[in-house]
Amino acid sequence: MSVLTALMLGLIACSSSTVRTGRVPITSPTTQRYDDLPGAPAVSTAQREQRSLVKIPRIHAVDWTEDGGSVRLSDGTSWRTHALVDGTLQSTEAVVKTETDETAPRSPRRRGQRVPRGAQATEVSSPDEQWTAKHRDHNVVLVREGGHERMVTQRGTAAQPFGTASWVYGEELDQSSAMWFSPNSSMLAFYAFDVSEVPDYHLLHGLDGLRPTIDTTPYPKPGDPNPIAGLQLYDINLRRLVTVDVGPRHDQYIYGVQFTPDSRYLLAHRLNRAQNHLELLRVDPRTGRSTVLFEETQPTWVHYEPEIRWLADGHRFLIATERSGYRTWEVWDVDDGQLTVLGPATFPSGQLVRVQEDDALPGGGQVWFAGTSGDHPLNTQLHVVNLDGSGFRRLTDQTLHHGSFHMAPDGVHVVTTAQNSTTPPRILLQREGAPIAVLEEADVTALDASGRRVSELFNFSADDGQTCFGRIHYPSNFDPGRRWPVLVQVYGGPLSRSIHNTFDVSSARSEFGFVIVQIDNRGTTGRGKAFEGATYNRLGQVDLDDQAAGVRELAQRHTWFDADRVAIAGHSYGGYMSALALLRHPDVFHAAVASAPVTDWRHYDTIYTERYMGQPADNEANYDAGSCVKQAEHLRGHLLLLHGMADDNVHPSNAWALADALHDADIPFEMHFFPGLTHGLYGKAVNSAKWSFIHRHLLGED
Repeated sequence: MSVLTALMLGLIACSSSTVRTGRVPITSPTTQRYDDLPGAPAVSTAQREQRSLVKIPRIHAVDWTEDGGSVRLSDGTSWRTHALVDGTLQSTEAVVKTETDETAPRSPRRRGQRVPRGAQATEVSSPDEQWTAKHRDHNVVLVREGGHERMVTQRGTAAQPFGTASWVYGEELDQSSAMWFSPNSSMLAFYAFDVSEVPDYHLLHGLDGLRPTIDTTPYPKPGDPNPIAGLQLYDINLRRLVTVDVGPRHDQYIYGVQFTPDSRYLLAHRLNRAQNHLELLRVDPRTGRSTVLFEETQPTWVHYEPEIRWLADGHRFLIATERSGYRTWEVWDVDDGQLTVLGPATFPSGQLVRVQEDDALPGGGQVWFAGTSGDHPLNTQLHVVNLDGSGFRRLTDQTLHHGSFHMAPDGVHVVTTAQNSTTPPRILLQREGAPIAVLEEADVTALDASGRRVSELFNFSADDGQTCFGRIHYPSNFDPGRRWPVLVQVYGGPLSRSIHNTFDVSSARSEFGFVIVQIDNRGTTGRGKAFEGATYNRLGQVDLDDQAAGVRELAQRHTWFDADRVAIAGHSYGGYMSALALLRHPDVFHAAVASAPVTDWRHYDTIYTERYMGQPADNEANYDAGSCVKQAEHLRGHLLLLHGMADDNVHPSNAWALADALHDADIPFEMHFFPGLTHGLYGKAVNSAKWSFIHRHLLGED
């Protein structure tokens, strides 16, 4: 079937008055304007009020007195002083306005080149601001202050450029730059890319104009030849160019390029195509010779870019790794290798809060970091450990979820914001894991007066025994004695997370008159490698099964849950999950809005897809099992496809392929394509299409 035929049939399906549900034809109206939908005014009012319902105490800065006698908290506009005696709260001063007082200084906003999604910067300035490296006509040019230019390369072509990478490197490996100066401004490293074997993808632009144009981009899809990445080093003073030894294999990824703080070495990540073996290369800039400094191997996939934090000496660094099965911080030396592991490595570690290097301290210093070490896997706690790995302990009360940590100079006291799903945020002063005092509490007066409800955290067991968490959002007029339709809002893809143990007002969209449910399925992040890797090679199976299991569990627990009126909606990976839900679990989900969905993983790029699914030739059965296109004939219920025709990320061919398969199976559905929109679908027309569809199928007569 031609694309034109598919488009015409899709437009007919979009405006058709008959849509099939199982065996019973039903009549549905065309799309309504969002503002005209029943309940839209209530939703708009709730959205305007959302942020003011709970006045959360904010910590902009904390000022500790040297003697520990008081702590001042600032929200950026005022100070509140709390007096302490032996670390115990005694009194709190009235708010003191700070028109003449000075709050903590704000970091200056740095201006730089705006880099489009998936692209790399075309200009990079040296730290001493004497040079600017430019990517021009496929080559690298150095421009000195004053305008003098020096060609670094001259043989670059569109197929083999210098100083740039490719869309897939920008999108999936976070490479927004392809040129890097050393800290001492004496050297420049840059990419030498080869995309000559990468198949092109052609995307039409200007579809609403007289003559559309074609945007051609090398875009490798699973199993295709990948870009070949090399590195060059240029010594600015010696005018010498060196080729970096990145290894004999071309089918690999080179990225995460940086110099050591002392400019002695260049570092780069090397990842095999299967993405289960990561190496950190240490390169001698004089010779280009490389050695492997750090490596990690996983039975599933390895996190592609571990966070690195340098210590003050410029040769030791902290690096995050999941080698233990949980994200854990380790101390390494760029010359001597691994030094120690920080903490027991039995829970997921999070952000670094503070690093204090001091030879007078035990272990030569201390590291404070967040992590979920307590009984509740969603509760973030604060921990401290010596730089030599000794002295690990938790510094917060594990019954609450913590954030916004501010350490006292003594390294023992901490001011933090604490809450959970039923406890409004409060600012606590804590010491060695025990709360000393509540300094400030959230004001929920407006929430109580509004009639709006707090969303509810719930959990259930997946089929492998692991616990999944979700959240229920209730409308303000919720009556448990009634039957309520349910909308599942989903993303659910790898490295994502939507559920936290926080105090949150229910979604304003629930004011339309339905309950909204969110679920973090297996495969999402923050729960350890076993939870994250459960979807390995099986995208669209384990993760979607968890979404369906969560809905079934809620239907069994709650008499208000109308299991005959359940819709699901999501964007990108969430759009994929939504479309597939009607194909794999039509007994659970009855309507779906699939926005910019991947409809078959063969249509997406190599790096993302192969990380979680391998190559199609090695995993064909699971590619098929997770394919909306291959299973289109099983569609039951109501499907709305939304896609931007200028989407250079999830290409419109994803939606066309599913539309074509549904047409071949003679299964009606609805779709809206937007000629000028890219991957981020937005605007009044998008809102009208999505929410009028959901409103019709959850609250209409059908």
